[in-house]
Amino acid sequence: MSSNLFATALTRHRELAGLTQKQLAGRMNVSPSSVNRWESGESTPKRDNAERLDTETEAGGKLFAAWRASAARAGLPDWAQNLAEIETTARHATFVTAAGVPGLLQSPDYARMVFLAGSPLATPEELAHLVSLRCDRLAELPDLRISATFPATAVGGLPPSLRASQAKHLLMWAETGRVTLCLTPPGAAMPLPVAPVMIYRLRSGERVTASDHADGTVELHPDAADRVDAVVTSVLSHALPVASSLEYLESLI
Repeated sequence: MSSNLFATALTRHRELAGLTQKQLAGRMNVSPSSVNRWESGESTPKRDNAERLDTETEAGGKLFAAWRASAARAGLPDWAQNLAEIETTARHATFVTAAGVPGLLQSPDYARMVFLAGSPLATPEELAHLVSLRCDRLAELPDLRISATFPATAVGGLPPSLRASQAKHLLMWAETGRVTLCLTPPGAAMPLPVAPVMIYRLRSGERVTASDHADGTVELHPDAADRVDAVVTSVLSHALPVASSLEYLESLI
């Protein structure tokens, strides 16, 4: 199969339908340049556009099948194209980090510290916007449940005021029943992955594994699932029980 399987299929089915790129763009309510990029392989449409393209070209499901095959070859699931879509589609997420509190569980003070360190020239307004986006996110995902494992020192090692606010924030989410915390003990040498790992279980039953890197979130190929599961299992076997993790957080307030 060509790596541009979808691009080739789109060109073929559009021509079989007797449509120009401009005519197809008009039916799709997109710009002709978008259709041109899809056919050249420069970009790939999202799922809803792929389904519409199949309908508008009367491909009978063949074009959408080509889109799914291309997405699978690229290691990208057909139900999501970015982290925001994955979070919206997920019903459960497992977070494992070697250092730091996972983004969705950060308190406003903690998030501000993180963003200020990464963007020292940001204005107060820009920082406030970033903090709001991060800290309001979990509340916007009422169906998402989270299991998080990270070092106890990620909270205990903070300055007193920041330590207390982050501990309270985590305890608040734990009380909702939506968040389960298993911290790795202070001073323990755990086989944690270098980059944060996130395992999302979708409502459809599918799964996506992703990792945070300096240039953004990277979705891992499905072949990596077993290796990631082995690391997570090893970490959890050394982590504190939930009750002990909560007691530790309470001691920080």
